[in-house]
Amino acid sequence: MTKPSAPPIHPWFPTRQPNPSARLRVFCFPYAGGGASIYNGWGAALPAGVELCAVQLPGRERRILEQPLRNMSALVDALEPQLSPLLDKPFVFFGYSMGTRIALALAQRWQARGAPLPLGMIMAAAVAPHRSRPSRDELDDASFIQLLRSYEGTPSLVFEHRELLEMVLPALRADFAIADTVLPALPVACPLSAWAGEEDPHVPAGELQPWSELTTGEFRSRVFPGRHFFLRTAREPLLAALREELVRWCPEVGS
Repeated sequence: MTKPSAPPIHPWFPTRQPNPSARLRVFCFPYAGGGASIYNGWGAALPAGVELCAVQLPGRERRILEQPLRNMSALVDALEPQLSPLLDKPFVFFGYSMGTRIALALAQRWQARGAPLPLGMIMAAAVAPHRSRPSRDELDDASFIQLLRSYEGTPSLVFEHRELLEMVLPALRADFAIADTVLPALPVACPLSAWAGEEDPHVPAGELQPWSELTTGEFRSRVFPGRHFFLRTAREPLLAALREELVRWCPEVGS
């Protein structure tokens, strides 16, 4: 007797484990240069009633040969029809660094058309995207590489091999173009929590308050030990805080 074949891997949600009994879905959007794998293991740390959907963008990991998207509108246009079949249950957005822009852009678009919104949004390791900031798109390669080093998120192996660096630079530049997108100062009607690392030189904890201007719901902020990538170094307290927020916004998952 032949074993049934495994279902095909969804390019946008390659690590998703469908949970028919889930009461809540959490869509996780990656930081610049990151893929769905940065959220590996998170699903097992969340309540049983939660289904984790980590988003994989073109040009990363399994999709490395695809052209990365540099424009926020084009990215949201491509992502929306992929999300649509998964919006049959209540959901929450979690964005990290660049991912916060994508999450907010989706929520603003859906609110404008009267579509259902997340029960809540968590925006981590990012300054509020309605405040203008210098674009990094014009940096030459040497300056851009120095910027990448300052974030301490790119493996040192990448910098040691020119061929590897040249292969990932287009996707990283596309991601930074998305990350530098200035979004409208349009508050969304769902609670929002902004998180930062207490030693992050790129997103000082004191700059979380402007996120409160982007919600008409409850606003909370939280600071974790660590620098920009505190999702790695403060994983356990971060996941504990995430569980707390999910149960607060969707009490059924805590039962």
